[in-house]
Amino acid sequence: MQLSALQKSAAQAIVNIFETGSIRGDYADVTLLPGDSGQLTYGRSQTTLASGNLFLLIQDYCGQNDGSLSAALKPYLSKLQACDSSLNNDMTFRSLLKDAGSDPVMQEVQDAFFDRVYWDPAMRSADALGAQSALGAAIVYDSTVHGSWAQVRDMTRKQFGELKQIGEVQWMSDYVETRRQWLATYPNPLLHKTVYRMDAFRQIINAGNWKLGLPLVVRGLSITPDSLSDAHPVNVAAEGAPRRQLRLATPAMTGPDVSWLQQRLTLAGIHIAETGTFDADTDTAVKAFQTAHDLKADGIVGPVTRSALEDVPLVTPAKSLTPAAAEPMPAVVVPKPAPATPPAAVQPAVSAPAATGESAADIKQHVTAQVKTGVAAVQKTIVDTHQQMVSLVAPAVKAPAQKKAPLATAQEVTTVLSTVNLSGRPILAAAGSLLILLFAEIRDGIAWVTAGLSKDLAYVHVPPFPALPQSPQDAQRFFAESYVYLHALLASIPNAWMFRIRIVAMLLIVYALYRLRKTHVSLGNIQQRVSQVQGDISTAKQDFAEAQQVAQDVEQVVQTVK
Repeated sequence: MQLSALQKSAAQAIVNIFETGSIRGDYADVTLLPGDSGQLTYGRSQTTLASGNLFLLIQDYCGQNDGSLSAALKPYLSKLQACDSSLNNDMTFRSLLKDAGSDPVMQEVQDAFFDRVYWDPAMRSADALGAQSALGAAIVYDSTVHGSWAQVRDMTRKQFGELKQIGEVQWMSDYVETRRQWLATYPNPLLHKTVYRMDAFRQIINAGNWKLGLPLVVRGLSITPDSLSDAHPVNVAAEGAPRRQLRLATPAMTGPDVSWLQQRLTLAGIHIAETGTFDADTDTAVKAFQTAHDLKADGIVGPVTRSALEDVPLVTPAKSLTPAAAEPMPAVVVPKPAPATPPAAVQPAVSAPAATGESAADIKQHVTAQVKTGVAAVQKTIVDTHQQMVSLVAPAVKAPAQKKAPLATAQEVTTVLSTVNLSGRPILAAAGSLLILLFAEIRDGIAWVTAGLSKDLAYVHVPPFPALPQSPQDAQRFFAESYVYLHALLASIPNAWMFRIRIVAMLLIVYALYRLRKTHVSLGNIQQRVSQVQGDISTAKQDFAEAQQVAQDVEQVVQTVK
């Protein structure tokens, strides 16, 4: 099939709208719908975890040396390959996917991946079918992405015939109707909500736009040449080297950025000696400046306060400024290393005295990736430990209601009775009832055997069931006769049946003792395991806090590198 580049882009845009509601597709879209057999879905054309395609996509991305989050996502490859459903609720993993969607490298990888996994196979299927139109290609491509193309294709062939026999226009129209009916009646109710895909194709078919001429409106979005040629958004800060936040600290912060601050404060009418050291007087002057400009008076020179200081020359003559202070706040390399030993790859960023331009960007990118990898690993440990504790406790609480244990054997009952702990009230009550019933059954059993040998057991005559009361005054008569009836009914039950009923009751009590003992043992084991897991979580939280502190310190180092 020969399509122009614009027709291919239009066909893919239609499916992008179906999948993410965007013409270009949302490269960062992460979706998890309850009941969706595909489980977690991601990217421009929503590849799925359950199919294994998400693993292939992330593997391609991690193979790129310049992917900003490649290193952070690599630890997840083994779980992705196993289609591990725990990733559905791994919020750290989902956050990494979303952040990676804004990486131009990930966008290029997705474009190539979805062409290889979906577009190329769809075009081969269209050629095999004999389809030639751009709209036919879009219909085949949509079903390839959405799933079950071959199944519905064969349903259409069986019902209406081959495309080459009845023509592409008629066959594709029949296919769209067949697929719509299939989606609307599928056992999974989630698919019922996707019939809009076929409704959209039906509108294009009715318009006779088989060449996908533009402009083309799909679900309220207008596909035009301009919308298809929009470049992917690239989120890159327009700032030069990052500037550090200035504040009162120990040891005191020093450098040309502090000198710049003191000169700007003086120019703003708050006179302060230019020492190049952020001391208590400088802190007081900063707070006074913040108060005068309706800013939060916290003494920290961050982006908001720095912006106000940079606006000072607009309202104050700049003739008193030195050439250095006339420029924006300079970036300063932090001379001291981070408190904790950073990874080996981070060390050059601390020791490099004059990194500039692309080298600084490379250092920051590498440090950020390493830090995110470490923090993500600690977060994952905490989440996994928490899920392990929940999985241990939840099934144990629900187990008695979900699973019925078989009746205990004689050996099991003997073992349980020999080890039962009689300190609990339920066990004491059950044991007492068992002894009383056992004594009564011995007596009644002897009487039953004796009576049974005579073969002349007498049965009490049971009167007819009393007539229902005809008035409120007749109720007393009804209750009195009902009592006599029930008494006679119970008295008519042979001793053999009463004995059997008591035997069943006794067996139920033995079974209750067995289950109580098993539950007591299980809860004891769970309590011990929960205590261990809680200890592990506490340790993991401490490690996570230390990792966050390292991340903050390293990030501060990176921000000050030129």
